[in-house]
Order: sequence, then structure tokens, then C-alpha cells
Amino acid sequence: MKYDLHCHSLFSDGQLSPTELVGLAAENDISHLALTDHDTLAGLEEAQLAAAQHSISLVNGIELSCTWNGQLLHIVGLGVEPDNDSLKSGVRENKQRRHIRAGAMIEDFLSHGIDLSQELEVVLSGAVPTRPHFAQALVNLGYAKDKQQAFKRFLVRGKPGFVSMVWPSLHEIGDWVSAANGVAVLAHPLRYKFTRTKLVRLIDEMKQAKIEGIEVSTSNTDLQQEDMLSKLAVQHDLLSSIGSDFHSLDQPWARLGSARPLAEHLQPVWSRL
Repeated sequence: MKYDLHCHSLFSDGQLSPTELVGLAAENDISHLALTDHDTLAGLEEAQLAAAQHSISLVNGIELSCTWNGQLLHIVGLGVEPDNDSLKSGVRENKQRRHIRAGAMIEDFLSHGIDLSQELEVVLSGAVPTRPHFAQALVNLGYAKDKQQAFKRFLVRGKPGFVSMVWPSLHEIGDWVSAANGVAVLAHPLRYKFTRTKLVRLIDEMKQAKIEGIEVSTSNTDLQQEDMLSKLAVQHDLLSSIGSDFHSLDQPWARLGSARPLAEHLQPVWSRL
């Protein structure tokens, strides 16, 4: 069996439709796939239909934004019930936050003489607005050569387009996922650049907040990093997850199914799904 429990479709900031994403998973011999779009459940129904055609086990997922000690974190909810009222209410909250921020970002760009409104309509096509959408609009209009440059020149603190956000707490996110009978997992734990001491503090609070797992293997972790995360998972009795964080075909560093399999001594998150 081959797992990828973290990827995105065009319903958030991914490139492919859920159907295309599942087709790509089949090409890569993935047996278990979780669609985890940012703050939306909208693509799951289409993904389930496509997964049935390819005999892939589709795990209902979502990636939720929250704040801990002033730091933005991403929590992946796996095996959630999409019709759960508590989860749906939380998703509405976060989507509303994103739309409010997007409006403020458009206004800030206008104050710097940059009108992104029409291009954003094309880029978004009904998706939940994220900063990568703004980055793509900037590229399309010639303000940056690629998304990486867009994020250097814009969208970060002190640059045009930056708007700070107030996200829900770690505990709120844990409540939403557990209410929907899902398992909450810290996404890409090394991306936050925490010291080991700070990461352990986060893990302690995660467990209090019903967040039971951590991504040990991702498309960007090397063997040494995976060993360190594996030891943390064992020491703190955490479930271990695996995911590429795939967004698009033009990001070879995050190919679908590219994360290495989990070590056999770890307790995989799918044991609870």
C-alpha cells in the first residue's frame, strides 16, 4: 500500500481538479489518498467519485489554519465527516477570514498602484483565496517572474499586499476535527523553523488540544529529519503521518506520492482511520 495524506486541488491553492488529482494518484500507484484543501471541504465529493473509479481509498481531509504563540500553524484533519455541523461552522469561519483578508489585500495593492482584482477573478475561479493566488496574479500581470519572486517582493511583512491575520486557536481546531470524528495532525512540522525545545512545547499543547499526530515523512524531509521526527513521535506517543503537500505539476520538490514510507516501528495515523 502507498499513502499520500496531504495534497491540494484547485478548490484551494492546487493546480488540478479533484478528478485530475486522483488520476495522477493512480498513475503513481497510490492506494490511499487524502485531499486536504485549505479551509474547505468542497472538493471531497468529486474526489470520492473519482477514487471509486480508480479503486483508490479516498480519505476525507482538510488543512486548517490556526495560531499558536503568534505563529501560523497548519493542522491536517484526516477521516473527517464533512457533514458535521461543528466542522462546517469552523470551516465557514476560516473561509470568511480568508475572504476578508483578500479584500484588504486588494485594497493594499491598489494603494500601491497595483490593480489585481480582475486577474484574481480568473486565478481564483471560485476557490478559497490564498496568498499563492495573489502571487500567481502578480506573475500573470508581470510584476514578478515566478511565485517565489512574488513572495519576496510582495505579500510578506513590510511589503505591498501583506495583511496580518487572526486565526483560531490550536484548541479550537482540535475541537472541530474531533467533533467530526477525524484525527488531527500537525502538518510539515519543520517548516516553522522551531527549535527542538519549542517543538516539544508545541507537542505538549497539541495533545491537550486533541491533536494526536505529526507528519513524519514529507516530500521535503531527509532521512536525518525523519529520524528526529520519528523519535519525537515515539517519545510523545503521537500518531505518524505521511504526505507530499502536492500543489502543482511545476513543483518537482513536492511530487504526489514522493514522501518516503513510514518506519515500521511507528504507529501510523491510518491505524485510527
